Amino acid sequence: MKAYFYKLFKYNQWANNGLCRHLMALANEPIEVKKRMSHIVAAEEIWYGRIVPLDFQHLAVFDIQPWDILEPRLTASAQRWLDLVENTGDFEKVINYQNLSGRAFTSTMSDIMIHITNHGTYHRGQIATLLRQNGLEPLPTDYIIYSRTSDSF
Repeated sequence: MKAYFYKLFKYNQWANNGLCRHLMALANEPIEVKKRMSHIVAAEEIWYGRIVPLDFQHLAVFDIQPWDILEPRLTASAQRWLDLVENTGDFEKVINYQNLSGRAFTSTMSDIMIHITNHGTYHRGQIATLLRQNGLEPLPTDYIIYSRTSDSF
């Protein structure tokens, strides 16, 4: 299971970092694009903090952040998740947490990890659609493209 999650989070890192660089290079990205990218970063921090308490305040889940905040936070988040995978022996560990509304839930670490990577994929897809709707070319972030690169593992 460790190898699976490592591969999943390396892909997530590759897709998020590549997309972030792509978006930063655009002259005028639509505000909804930056909103989605900000949300991806915030959600990764919030979910990670439910497993391992963070020693800083996570980003607000629906606030739009500038690139000089997003890029380093995205890089740090990817490393935290990869370190968590490396240092976890029990991916079925039960995590008790509260959602943003204060409602209590229980999920396994593996379910949270699968959720957070799928969450990023979902919003990257939205970003691609938004870019196309605004006459801009999206960055391909499909897993199979990642898996074909020689440095993907």
